[in-house]
Amino acid sequence: MSLERPIIVRGKRLVTHSRKSALALTVLGLFFVLALAFDPTAGARLPAPHEKAEIAAHETETVPPVVPALPPAIAETNKPHTVTVQSGDTMAVLLQHEGLSPTVAQSVVESLKSTWDPRDLKIGQEITLSLDDKGLTRLETSPDLQRNVVLSRRPDGRYEAKALSRDLIRVPWRVGGKIVTSLFDAATQAGMPAAVLADVIHAFSYDVDFQREVQPGDSFEVMFEHLVESKTGKVVGVGDVAYASMTLSGKTMQLYRYTPNGGTTGYFNAGGSSVKKALLRTPVDGARISSSFGSRSHPILGYTRMHKGVDFAVPQGTPIMASGDATVVSAGWSNGFGNLVVLKHNATYSTAYGHMSRFAKGIHAGQHVRQGETIGYVGMTGLATGPHLHYEVRVSGNAINPLSIKMPVGQKLEGRELASFQKLQTSVAQRVASLRPNSAVATKN
Repeated sequence: MSLERPIIVRGKRLVTHSRKSALALTVLGLFFVLALAFDPTAGARLPAPHEKAEIAAHETETVPPVVPALPPAIAETNKPHTVTVQSGDTMAVLLQHEGLSPTVAQSVVESLKSTWDPRDLKIGQEITLSLDDKGLTRLETSPDLQRNVVLSRRPDGRYEAKALSRDLIRVPWRVGGKIVTSLFDAATQAGMPAAVLADVIHAFSYDVDFQREVQPGDSFEVMFEHLVESKTGKVVGVGDVAYASMTLSGKTMQLYRYTPNGGTTGYFNAGGSSVKKALLRTPVDGARISSSFGSRSHPILGYTRMHKGVDFAVPQGTPIMASGDATVVSAGWSNGFGNLVVLKHNATYSTAYGHMSRFAKGIHAGQHVRQGETIGYVGMTGLATGPHLHYEVRVSGNAINPLSIKMPVGQKLEGRELASFQKLQTSVAQRVASLRPNSAVATKN
């Protein structure tokens, strides 16, 4: 066997073809080893035919898509639910809390403005919402007793709002009771709404000092109206107080709501005289007399001097009413009285209201106010140890005791007007007698 010899060209030794092949095989082997070391799949075997069928069947199985959860408010499609407005709520914020986006919420607000201003939203107002997976479909609320506001989503996605008159039934209702601890407790136990109690107190306030004259054992009876929505049968408010009576220390006073021909609706006593007088006896509700008219030792200054008014202790911020129709003489700071309002009722009578926390909007010198209109709010500005109203009545500039003043009787009905009023009395008496306490008979509005 002959051996292959190297070829020499111009003094250089060349590698033969056989040696080249051996070198190439060595390099390829190294690469293969490295591939097995760093790629764990390199040594994997191919699946057998029966395994291929199983893999194909597995790959064709349907995997359910992942659906994002809906907000709780719209999880149940179009099921109406009611939310109640809380302090600090706006319509846009309330809707966003229910799962609507800011853009959609603002669109709803703008659509509502065609029939009602959402900025007039009141604490405690109820709003009924219906939602689906696309958002709000319907909104309904009652901004007042006279109407419902309904907003609905049209097929094109836009919102449309409209106001609907409420069909109300006036239901006469009779309540009565005996005072054990307080008029408020007795009225609440009898089922008298707070708004009705306020009207009753206001009607009697010309003649009754509720702090000194109402005692345990006294009694009351009131006939007023419940306002019931005919569509739902739901009580949505209260109407007028048609009749009220109070028996205080054995003496009964009766008041009837009546409108004289060409006159103003008001309350008249059993004799046909209007209860309205030039001045209210107490210009704040729920007051307790903390200091009477007369000489006293001043709680801050420490010496005795004349107290020219009556102090009514009531919570901070309680509304203060004008005790009669008047013109504002002044509204501003007055030393020990703090924030003080002075009203001139006529050439003889004027009243003063001190220690206010603030004045009501629009109260300034020269402004005309009506009896019962809010002129400010109870505070403790000036020389005061706690929140209260200092109230003065002045006759020709001289302070007199507000609790002892005898005001002239108001309008007195005569002739045909009195006869008409007496017919009303008979009708009211029959209606009251037909109603059991806390019972009613429905009448269409």
